[in-house]
Amino acid sequence: MEYVLQQLWLVIGLSAFIVGALYWRRQHTPATATRTPARAPAPIVYRDSPTVRVADAQRVDRTRKLVRLRAGETVDVLPSVAGLPPRFRLACKSIVDGSDLEAAHISVEFSGAQLSCGPLVHETAFNEFVVPRASRDQHRSSVFYYHEHGESLEFMRIRLKSADPASGQVELEVMQLHGHWPAQTGADE
Repeated sequence: MEYVLQQLWLVIGLSAFIVGALYWRRQHTPATATRTPARAPAPIVYRDSPTVRVADAQRVDRTRKLVRLRAGETVDVLPSVAGLPPRFRLACKSIVDGSDLEAAHISVEFSGAQLSCGPLVHETAFNEFVVPRASRDQHRSSVFYYHEHGESLEFMRIRLKSADPASGQVELEVMQLHGHWPAQTGADE
């Protein structure tokens, strides 16, 4: 009986020693050792502006064109259907003389939508603008349109690259963007 008690105490003592050693080792592991496998990197979260996850169904169409017009000329940027109002037509009314900046008086027909303009642009009538030559701050000296509807976004910007009073020609840069993305992504479900 005494022999069994000695064996029992030996097993209890050995077990306590092993548990204590494991506890001590866990508390004193070196800083370079990793305890768990590396986790997947956390997703980037932007708090300043909204972000859109790219999915297979997302599509962005971007068009950038240079349009050269003389005073009195018009051009259809998008082809229009006969019998319907123009989808996107630009007209150069005149080149503005007598100012330090190059400027042009233009009119825009954009499917009947009202366009906006930056603070350096002077709006003379509905969708008629006196546009100065684009400076470094492009959005202040351009005419633009922005429309978001559900899953799609449409953006258009017109800016004056140059106006030459001697030849009577203006050069406009037209940028159009149309984006479409799915309403729900995998994270939203």
